Amino acid sequence: MPQNQNAEIKKLKTAISELSSLNDIASAIGASMAVEEITEIIIDKSLKHIDAIQGAVFLIDAKQDSNQNLQTFIRRTSDTQQEMPIHFNMNLTGWMIKHKKILMINSPTEDNPLSNIDLKSFGIESLLAAPLLTNKGLIGVLAIFNKKSDSAFSEKDRRFLGILGTQCSQIIEGARLRNEEEKLIALKEELQIARSIQQSFLPTNESFENIEFVYGHNVPAREVGGDFFDVLKLDDNRIFVSIGDVVGKGVPAALLMANVMAIERAQIKNRDPFSLGRLANSLNHVLCDLNKPNQFISALFGVIDISTGLFEFVNAGHLPPVVIDSNSDIQFMKEADIVLGVLENNDYKSQIINIHKGSALFLYTDGITEAANETMEEFGIDRLIDILIINHKDSAQNICTAILQGLEIFRGKAEQNDDVTMITIKIK
Repeated sequence: MPQNQNAEIKKLKTAISELSSLNDIASAIGASMAVEEITEIIIDKSLKHIDAIQGAVFLIDAKQDSNQNLQTFIRRTSDTQQEMPIHFNMNLTGWMIKHKKILMINSPTEDNPLSNIDLKSFGIESLLAAPLLTNKGLIGVLAIFNKKSDSAFSEKDRRFLGILGTQCSQIIEGARLRNEEEKLIALKEELQIARSIQQSFLPTNESFENIEFVYGHNVPAREVGGDFFDVLKLDDNRIFVSIGDVVGKGVPAALLMANVMAIERAQIKNRDPFSLGRLANSLNHVLCDLNKPNQFISALFGVIDISTGLFEFVNAGHLPPVVIDSNSDIQFMKEADIVLGVLENNDYKSQIINIHKGSALFLYTDGITEAANETMEEFGIDRLIDILIINHKDSAQNICTAILQGLEIFRGKAEQNDDVTMITIKIK
């Protein structure tokens, strides 16, 4: 048989062997496998085909800090091989980020482009590494160490690892994205549970004699929020009401909000006689002890005395309450004390406002007045007052509904950027 024909047959056999190995790898990888399982199969099959001792996959995590953005998902090694130190992993990956091509080293003492790394000290006699490239760039490195029988990696090995790296990079990236999606779904489910729990903290709508309460609406900007409100019957004549806004959004604000409501309830039940100033001072002391810097709460605590029609309240840096009477006259109590959780020794003082029959008391958070539309214009206090004047003779529930509808129309396609909370108290 002619020599060139033998060469062609040998070349064909090599190609068939490569295709068979690649097919084995593709067949072994399942659609729902995790990244760890996929990389394990890739390394196992690579070591078998190339006939090498050790292999690893180093994946780059773009979300992490640049100095800690490398994870070794799978490493296969014989009992005699020592683990690769992290600075070797970083050095190899840094070379691959710069060159984005296959690296083959068969003589670590004479031909070693990895600076400051003594390969032989780690038991590396030969190295073959391929970049894992996607349309987003380099996502990692597939590396094989130490060809068996002390032989060198060949051009055939180089070609095979290059093809494998090209085919498997998309599979690995797909698995990573699927894993992130699964984590996101799990987190979303947990946040939905947290939202249900948080909403259960808030009181439900009900009516009291001579006063119609809509305990309000709480619409978090995210799954959970930092706004809160509470209504509690103190005795036959007095009803406690509060509303507040924890700085920030999301889970941290929600946790502090839950603490505030728990502390508030405990203080009310354990203090006799009850005092708004004492409640605010006590809550402020606790928050100053617990809070991190730049974490504070604006809040308004009040008591409505049904027998007298007086509303006594403490305003700790919150928006002023609005009272609108049957003649559409508006009362503002704009004076406010400092927010809770900032100045530990502050002494909070109460204010008093008279709520006549047929009047409505409206308490709210800045998620209403600072709601922005697509042009970044804010809803503002004037639009809120206009809606209150138009609807103040309606039921408490309908007043809240009208405000929510007005907000939705004003925002248009703009997203809700803050929690929206309100309480309407209507004197029958």
